[in-house]
Amino acid sequence: MPATLSDAIRFLETQWSSITENKVLGILAELRFKEFLSARDYHFVSGGWIVTPGRPTPGSCDVPALEKICILPRQHRFTWQKDGFQNNLLTPAEMSAYNYFREVRVRTLFASPIEIVEGDFMYPTPSEKKARALYPRPYEMQLQEVSPNGAITSVDPMEVFRLFPRRKGNIGVRCHKINRIDQSAVPWTSASMVSDLFWFEYAKYFFQIDYLFSNNDLDLFVVGPSGASYPVEIKSKAAAKDTALGEWFGIDMGPFAKLTFFTANKRNNDALYVVEEVTAQKDHVQWLGIRFSDLVKSCSWVGQSGGKGMMGGASSTYKIPKAAFMPLAGLLSSL
Repeated sequence: MPATLSDAIRFLETQWSSITENKVLGILAELRFKEFLSARDYHFVSGGWIVTPGRPTPGSCDVPALEKICILPRQHRFTWQKDGFQNNLLTPAEMSAYNYFREVRVRTLFASPIEIVEGDFMYPTPSEKKARALYPRPYEMQLQEVSPNGAITSVDPMEVFRLFPRRKGNIGVRCHKINRIDQSAVPWTSASMVSDLFWFEYAKYFFQIDYLFSNNDLDLFVVGPSGASYPVEIKSKAAAKDTALGEWFGIDMGPFAKLTFFTANKRNNDALYVVEEVTAQKDHVQWLGIRFSDLVKSCSWVGQSGGKGMMGGASSTYKIPKAAFMPLAGLLSSL
């Protein structure tokens, strides 16, 4: 396991093709949002992955998008963390997240680390000749479900991913150069934030070595005062303006489709879109939020070209009037 904070950051670098300003701003926004929730004693889960088979498997998976799996990585406290704790029992927020995705008919599993030994950590090693690249998995991850009697049971990954094509060698696996992050700068000095990101990325990396899949991330999952639970999409944005709409914020097509999927069922599930409004100089202004069920009623139905996304590519955006958002504290208290 990474023996130091620096080791954990280097692993993250190998997983990110682009470490853009937008990506760092997104990570900072998530960190501040977690601090906002913690200060008000809200329960939350630090993200997860929705994965689908990478291509159709003849005779077993003709429509890959229908075969979604939700993976919720569990945390393990490192010795270099001053905060956080190790909890082998599922938290109320983890159970709420698990039940939410089960209700939207997505098979949901916890990815838990086992055989944790801190020491010399072996990194994925890029190579000009892809076949020679090394992708070590220095410790095992187990997939777990909750049985009807409440017991946590391990599940064979081969059964979970039976509709997912097996990867042939290292073809398609990628890792990227290290030493691209200034580790003395915020947010990389936050041990708890780096630990969360490490487990988040390692869970995906571990299973991608064996299976071909596409993935979409879950920023966060929060439980409201009523006990209702919500997946959350978080962005840090300055308000834009136009003459017809006034001030507005955008939501990219990918997150819009993801939140639509979560809410497209008969159980009245909802999701949240949270915006940290910032100035043009990236200084914090305020926290705002909106239920997705309200977002789809108030947003424009015609997309427009957006700026660069967190991975550096172009995005397509739907406009949402700023007036449709609520101050975040008021929105959370109403959940």
